[in-house]
Amino acid sequence: MASDKDKEQDRPVHHLKPVSGAGGQVTVYDPHVSVPEDDDSIDLREYWRILVKRKWVVFGLLAIVLTATTMGTLLMVPEYRAEATVQIKPEGGRILAYEDFESSARGAAGNQQFLTTQYEILRSRSLAEAVVRREGLQDHPELTGEIRQRSVMGEMRELAGMLLAAIRPAAGGEHDVSDAAPSDPVRAAAKHLRDRIEVQPVRNSNLVQVSVVGFDREFSSRLANAVVREYIEGTMQRRYDAGSEARKFLQTQLDEMRIALERSDRALADFARDAHVSDLAENMEMARAGLRSLSERLDDVRNELVQLAGWRELVQQGRIDHLDPVANSATIADLQTRLLDASAEYASLSERFLDSYPTVAETLRRIELLRAEIAAEKQKIADGILGRFETLRAQEAALERAIAEREERIMAMNEQGVQYNILRREFETNQELYDGLLQRMKEIGVAAGIQENNISVIDEARTPAAPFKPVLGKNLAIASMLGLMVGIGLALLLEFLDSTIRRTEDVERLVDRPVLGLVPLVRPRERGGSRRKNSKGTDRSLSHYSAEHPQSSVSEAYRSLRTSLMFATPEGMPKVLLVTSASQSEGKSTTAANLATVLAQNGGRVLLIDADLRKPSLHRDFAKPRSPGLTNCIAQANQGRIVDGPAIHESDVDGLWLMLAGHSTPSPAELLSSSRLGKVLADCRQDLRPCRRGCAADPGISGCGDSVADRRRCDSGGGLGPDRKGELPGRDPAVEPGAGAGAGGRTQPSRPRKPRLRVLLVVLLQLRKQPGAAGCSEAGFEQGVLTSAARQ
Repeated sequence: MASDKDKEQDRPVHHLKPVSGAGGQVTVYDPHVSVPEDDDSIDLREYWRILVKRKWVVFGLLAIVLTATTMGTLLMVPEYRAEATVQIKPEGGRILAYEDFESSARGAAGNQQFLTTQYEILRSRSLAEAVVRREGLQDHPELTGEIRQRSVMGEMRELAGMLLAAIRPAAGGEHDVSDAAPSDPVRAAAKHLRDRIEVQPVRNSNLVQVSVVGFDREFSSRLANAVVREYIEGTMQRRYDAGSEARKFLQTQLDEMRIALERSDRALADFARDAHVSDLAENMEMARAGLRSLSERLDDVRNELVQLAGWRELVQQGRIDHLDPVANSATIADLQTRLLDASAEYASLSERFLDSYPTVAETLRRIELLRAEIAAEKQKIADGILGRFETLRAQEAALERAIAEREERIMAMNEQGVQYNILRREFETNQELYDGLLQRMKEIGVAAGIQENNISVIDEARTPAAPFKPVLGKNLAIASMLGLMVGIGLALLLEFLDSTIRRTEDVERLVDRPVLGLVPLVRPRERGGSRRKNSKGTDRSLSHYSAEHPQSSVSEAYRSLRTSLMFATPEGMPKVLLVTSASQSEGKSTTAANLATVLAQNGGRVLLIDADLRKPSLHRDFAKPRSPGLTNCIAQANQGRIVDGPAIHESDVDGLWLMLAGHSTPSPAELLSSSRLGKVLADCRQDLRPCRRGCAADPGISGCGDSVADRRRCDSGGGLGPDRKGELPGRDPAVEPGAGAGAGGRTQPSRPRKPRLRVLLVVLLQLRKQPGAAGCSEAGFEQGVLTSAARQ
């Protein structure tokens, strides 16, 4: 049966990821592959867990804030606020037909600018001083600072003001005189009054609420009405003063304009007299009419000259017969008719008579006379054309000269007209300006007196019935919000600064491996009745808890851890396991003893070696002699078989053998780093046939090289942690990153990198489970606390 069980354990198995608090799914597990990290998404449940965990921080801070707020509110002096409603119109009404002397200038700036100006006037120092002087409030306790509201913020502001007032003169810089402590009581009272005045415009209206805050209800209403009254009177006074200034300005402008008007009138008269331009318009019209007539006559002459020029050319060519006057001449036509008749008569007579015949001779003479008359008439027409041409040429030249003279005269008259018009327009403009200023001068006095007031009181300030602050409910609500916000922020900050391992998720995030086993908390009352002591009186309940309480939850947890180790490597359960920690007294021996016990209870043969040569403890837990042991075996490694020597002790648990530390040695690191340790382990593997597994309780890795030397001799290892406070400052560089599984422990990042060992298991001790939460908190190992990295 035992061999069948051993064969079944040696059978290759599929490696599954153990179930941990991070998730319940079973997946293929490879110790050489890192667990993927979670994304950076916000986990609301994680924040809720933090708040539940740190609830007393949040509630405590909230209670402190609420208590301080309640006490501060109850200790505050009640303040009263009196409100008066005022209507401020952007522009005053126009009773006269003309504008008032302020509206024109104000319209360009806009109504909003005007209203903003009025708001600042209500808060101005001059208005506050005028109210103090008129009401005689310079010695009133509220305005002298004798009665004031006491608060932490107020005192801090006052202290800051005093420091600034002391620093500014020392720095040599300029500062506002109004902010310093004035020696004039009126200015001091006005400064306090300005701090109490509140101006709040009503939206979508011309109404403004003027409020004054005070510690006395009647005094606050009196101040509010006084501020409004002084504001209205001051506005009217400024308007009247503006009218006076306008009258002075207009009087000056009027005097200057009178002088300019007289000068322009004199210049116009002198120019008209010198240029004789009294009838300039009539002369200009006559000159233009004559110019038009001459221009028309010149056009006619030039048109006739064009025609005569053609005839003249025909005359010069001797082609008089082609002239239109010749062709159209009635005289020439009559002469030619008579010539034709005479020629016809001659032809008839020549047929019967000779030329010497008197009748024929008379006819010939008449023909010659007619021809001479025709030639003379043509020559007369030609001479007339030539004479007419020359005459028209002379007329053209005369007309051109006359037109040029008329144009020059018209140009001169135009220049005189332009100068005259300039002087006349200047005179007319000065006349209009002078008349306007004179009219405005007369109107201003009336406008300042009868203009409608654009500021009026709608509601006077009444005595307030109740104080407006402090309001306990409002202060508590604000304090609750602030307290919760600060408390939540403080809780998150504490959680961020807290490096304590309290949950399985913390372990997995630290070592990048899942939790292989969870060992529950063992309280002293659970093991008090069954406590046994060895011969030296040492409490052995922790190391033997799995053997003495096989049905307990602790034993079941170690058996679960044993099962997880079977799936931790591709080869199954490692043959040699090394258990180490960061420092002394962190539970190496306890873990190694309980783990070896459950391995032996499974039917195997286990050799438990106490390799802590500095402070061994297994010999006390198992009530065995310390020597001979490991040191003796290493010293006599070449002298015989170890299994035959006295270094192997049988324990009370079936299947569990012990190899204790042995004699003390001055140099444990050199002894464990020697090659003889490897021979001892090899002999144990080969010759100790009943031994199926080996567990070695190693010294701490902090400050010594013993553990590093042991690592080279083992198949796999496991670490214990952390320190008394449960903090994990970093990882051990000697352990292969990403090879660990289970919880994490304190590491030593300052040690040089050493030969690496595949880490299968990290067990976290000294923790106590938090009530109502899936986590653990600090506890002392000396009190008998044994737990894993976390519990669900």
